[in-house]
Formats: sequence, C-alpha cells, structure tokens
Amino acid sequence: MKKLIFNQQLNMKQRTCALLFFLSLFLASNALADIFEAGVYAAKKGNYKKALPFINTAANEGNPMAQVFLGLMYKNGKGVEQNPGEAFRLFELAAKQEDADGQFNLGSLYDNGIGVVQDRKEAVKWYELSASQGFIDAQLRLGLMYQYGQGVTQSYTESEKWYRLAAKQGDADAQLMLGLAIWSGQGIKPDIIKAYMWTHLAATNGSQEAYLYKEKMNKTLTPKEIQQALGLSRTCKATTYKDC
Repeated sequence: MKKLIFNQQLNMKQRTCALLFFLSLFLASNALADIFEAGVYAAKKGNYKKALPFINTAANEGNPMAQVFLGLMYKNGKGVEQNPGEAFRLFELAAKQEDADGQFNLGSLYDNGIGVVQDRKEAVKWYELSASQGFIDAQLRLGLMYQYGQGVTQSYTESEKWYRLAAKQGDADAQLMLGLAIWSGQGIKPDIIKAYMWTHLAATNGSQEAYLYKEKMNKTLTPKEIQQALGLSRTCKATTYKDC
C-alpha cells in the first residue's frame, strides 16, 4: 500500500513538473511574441532602428516570423546596413523550421541570385515547399516558372495548376494569369467564357491589367457569353472560389 501511495505521489509530482514545464514554455512563447510585436509596431511607424533590438531578440530565440522580418530588413537595408548574406542566413533558419514565408523568401534569393549563387532549381524546391502550405506568392511564382521553363522543364499543365491554386485564394494576379492561360489553351482546353470569368474576377480584385484584357475579350465574346461569364463569376465569388 505504501509503495502504491508513493508511486501515486511520484506520478503526481511528475505530472505537476510536466505542467509547470509546458506552462513555462507557453509563457516564454507569449513573451517572445510580445517582443516581436513590439518590434513590428516600431517598424510600421517607420522606426526600424528602434525595432531592431526587439526583432533581433526574437529572431535569436528562434522565432521564424522574426527571422523572416529581420531577413527582409537586411535584404532591403531597413534599420541595418544592407547585407544579402545575412538575409540568406535568416531566411534559411526560418525555412528549415518549415515556415512558408521563410521558404518563399529563401527561394526568392536563389531565384534572383541575391546573397547566394543563382540556382533556379534550388529556388523551385523552396517555392514548392512554401506553395504546398498555401503560400500564394510561391504558387504564383511557380506558375510563372513552369510557364516559361525557369529551373524546371516547361509545363503548361503544372503552370495552370499553380495559378489555379493561387487564384482560388483570391489573388488577382493569379486569376488574370489563369484567365489568359484558359483563353489561349495553355495547359487546359480553351474556354472563352471561363477565361472571361477569371479575368473579370481579377479586375474586380484590383488588377488594372485585367481591365485591359477584358476590353480585348469584349470584342470577341457575344453579349450573351459575357453575361454567362459574369454569372459564373458571381457564383464563384459567392462560394469563396469553391464553385468555379
């Protein structure tokens, strides 16, 4: 009986220690988030030098959002001397924590040869990791890379796939690129009504370029076809791009 009571007490102590450990992690995590937010607040006010110690502290403690933010500061020379190599180091730290933003920014450095020797195959690898998490900028860039064969074998089918994923998240640039791909039949069967639908959605979501393409399409489609496309666009948007 004494042994049983002792074991129960030991288990209780172990559970208490575990709870205290996780509580300390939670509090530390919240404190780190507060430090990072203080830095972001200062940066939004344009005071990057004031933001730097806060962002730097959070980044050094392993916060991936802070690492990306600090990497962008070094990439663009905001509050620090411009240093592409340091930006690369920070983006890589965040990317290796599976942070989608970090993966995209690391891919961008490889893509453009900033802070590292240009390597578009490596860029595609990081873009795909980011895009698979739903990161719109990565999906859009992959669409372009597959369309033009940059770092990958040219594939209109793959290009259309990535454009569509970004377009269904409401990205106007991706919606326009998808509309143009459908219009020309790149990677998909041509469909002028669906092409007009996506181009119209891009225009309503802020793409000025889409308005120009709509004007050209207006000369090809009949009034009935335009109305049909507009009806489809309303349904598409009403279902948050699920029924497109």
